[in-house]
Amino acid sequence: MKIAYLGPERTNTERAARELGSGISPECEYLPCVAIQGVADAVRNGAADFAVMPCYNFLEGLVQQTLDLIYEHRLFICGLHRLPITHCLGAYPGSSGNDEVYSISVALGQCTEFLSSEYPLARQIPVSSTAEGARVVAERKRGLAVAPREALEFFGLDLVAEDIGNRRHGRQNFTDFYLVSAKPHVQYDPACGYSTMVAITPHVDRSGLLAQILQHVAFFGINNAKIHSRPAIDFVDIDIDPQMFYLEMMTHQTSPDFVKCVESLTYALTPK
Repeated sequence: MKIAYLGPERTNTERAARELGSGISPECEYLPCVAIQGVADAVRNGAADFAVMPCYNFLEGLVQQTLDLIYEHRLFICGLHRLPITHCLGAYPGSSGNDEVYSISVALGQCTEFLSSEYPLARQIPVSSTAEGARVVAERKRGLAVAPREALEFFGLDLVAEDIGNRRHGRQNFTDFYLVSAKPHVQYDPACGYSTMVAITPHVDRSGLLAQILQHVAFFGINNAKIHSRPAIDFVDIDIDPQMFYLEMMTHQTSPDFVKCVESLTYALTPK
C-alpha cells in the first residue's frame, strides 16, 4: 500500500500521511512528490494507492488547488485528518537577518507578523514545501527556512525560533488534510459520521440561485458545513461570469436523502 504526499521528507503533509496511514495498514509505503500536482498525479496514474493533500488551513483558508485537482481528476475523498501546525525558523550557521527566507508560500503567509517584525529586510522565497525550504538552505549553505522543527533538524539547520505562526483569537493554527484515492474507499466506521464534498456548476442564472441551492440541501435535512465558490472550471454558456460551488455536507454519499438531494439539484440547475 503506497501513500503519496508533498515532499521531501519531514513536511507536515508527510506527518499527516503517516498518521492517516497508520489507520489503513501497518505496512504502508510513503511516496514523496515534488508538488501538490504531483501528489494528485501519483494516485491518478496508479503510482500510489492513496494521496494526502492539504485542503484547509485555519489562517490561510481553503487550498483551492487541492479541490480543483480532486475535481479535475475525478478523485474520491476517503478521509480527513486535522493536524496542529507549529512553524519554526531555522538558519544555516552564520546566516544573518538580511538573508533570504525559504518556505512554501502558505507557510510564509502564516508567519507574516513574526517575519515582518524580526526579519523585515529578508526576502521571502517561495518553494514547493516547508521541508524543501530547509533542504534548499542546507544545500546553499546560507539562508533561513520556515519549517517544522523535525525538518530543520533533519537538514542540519540551527533552530532560531519556535512557534512563529500568527495567532488569531488565541487559537492554535491547524491544517486539514484529505486522504484521496482513484477509487471509492471507506476509511472510517459509520458511527464516526461522514462528510461529503460536492462540486456544483449551475448552467442557469437567476436571482437567488445560491439561496435556492442551499434550500434544496436543507429541505432534505442535510447539514451544510462549508461552502466555497470560485470561477467555473467547466464551460458554461450564460451571460455573466459562471461560478461553481463546493459544498461540504455532513452526510454519506450513499444516504437516501443525499441521493435525492443530488437528483433534485441536478434537475433544478439544468437548463430546460
